[in-house]
Amino acid sequence: MTMNQLRLARLPSGPPTRVLASVLGVPLLVASAAAVGLIAVSQPELYRGALAIALVTNLVVVGMKWPRAAALLTLAFLPFLALIRRLLIADSGFESNDPLLLVGPVVVLFLLYRLYVVEGRRSDDRLFKLVAALLLLTIVEVFNPFATGGFVTAVVGLLFAAVPLLWFFAGRQLGDERSITILLYGTVVVAVLVGIYGLLQTQYGTIASWDQTWIDINGYSALNVASSGTSNVIRPFSTFSSNQEYAAFLAIGVTVAAAFLLKRRVSVVVALPVLALALFLAGGRSSLVTCALAVVVILALMTRSWAGGFLVVVLGAAIAYGGASTFGPRIDRAAGLGGDAVVERNVAGILKPLDPSKSTVIGHYDAVVRGLRDGIQNPAGHGTGASSIAAKVTASQSRDSEIDISNAFINLGLAGGILYLVIVVLMFRTVFARYARRRDALSLAVAGLLVVILGQWLNGGLYAIAPLFWFLAGWATRPE
Repeated sequence: MTMNQLRLARLPSGPPTRVLASVLGVPLLVASAAAVGLIAVSQPELYRGALAIALVTNLVVVGMKWPRAAALLTLAFLPFLALIRRLLIADSGFESNDPLLLVGPVVVLFLLYRLYVVEGRRSDDRLFKLVAALLLLTIVEVFNPFATGGFVTAVVGLLFAAVPLLWFFAGRQLGDERSITILLYGTVVVAVLVGIYGLLQTQYGTIASWDQTWIDINGYSALNVASSGTSNVIRPFSTFSSNQEYAAFLAIGVTVAAAFLLKRRVSVVVALPVLALALFLAGGRSSLVTCALAVVVILALMTRSWAGGFLVVVLGAAIAYGGASTFGPRIDRAAGLGGDAVVERNVAGILKPLDPSKSTVIGHYDAVVRGLRDGIQNPAGHGTGASSIAAKVTASQSRDSEIDISNAFINLGLAGGILYLVIVVLMFRTVFARYARRRDALSLAVAGLLVVILGQWLNGGLYAIAPLFWFLAGWATRPE
């Protein structure tokens, strides 16, 4: 054997990404650790950038050899992203344009590069093409001359409108039964953890200094429920950046646990009491309603017939209406006497949804109608970032209608809104059909998720929920 042959024999073999992982993995890890250590000692104002670089480096190195693990680790990191950002305020100040927000987007872009460019994987079913068309349209809308806030707002809007869609394509290739099982069980565990933190935050303890600092900096008045003496009673937000995402994540945890329990995976039963209590005390009335609806839909799917499913839905609606009519006044009085502002707000809003003084249902409905009308009257749309917090970058007024379907009409115009609506319908059809064929717990759980966060699949600011949903949707709609 010649000297050149000996050298070649010692080189790692396998796919290019695995070779890179073997050759560059350890040096990159050592270099990133050394850089973070140096910055931690000398320049605290660079903590956020250094941590973001370290996280991306490590996740990319993992993704070179184990792309599924990198995807799962990233999705597990996102529910704690806002908490990490708050913990860094004391040492490095607050940044609205935080580099930590780019960790998820950079990792998913790398994974897609590995899967679709390096490995040349392909998928050409109808739903795949429609989501790809939607992604392309969100990019094209960046150059819309009529975009709200101009080019800068539209580019920032890609973080909220385009990046979640990337996880759909990652889920198509990386999702398998083992990884989805780990992800769903992990979601229940994380939901329990953030639920306990949320309960401690406002119910059984004093709000932490980093959380209070974040409220003071952002002026988050939407958290306020009532005044108590010299302080305000607020709704919890746990490890997230908003009460909305916290409540929605808890609702996802309840839905997944309920689906697993109905499929005799009894280990999740210990999580349900904590999740249900945390969800009710979170103060998110829409999440409570959609969670109840998701459980009804899950029960309907388990009947194995359209007639039986329809009967379950009708009975569920009848029980809810009858219970509210019969016991509603007593429950309302008990909530008022209890002295908990969050409970009183929840009960009053759910029992009296059409009372403007008790509920915001009518306001939400009006916003959705305005959004749909806007898309028809302005068929070119207002740009990718028009309905998200990206508008704040240029001090523009956000056109948020609070529901992703109407927001799609606002951002992407008439064609984009119709395209997204078609995707929503096909998603339901495909996932429900998958469960009808397989009758498995994983498909049932994803079918429940379609319902529990309906209207929030692609809304900006849901940093943990949107990637999780689209990754699961990519797996659940993959042709078998």
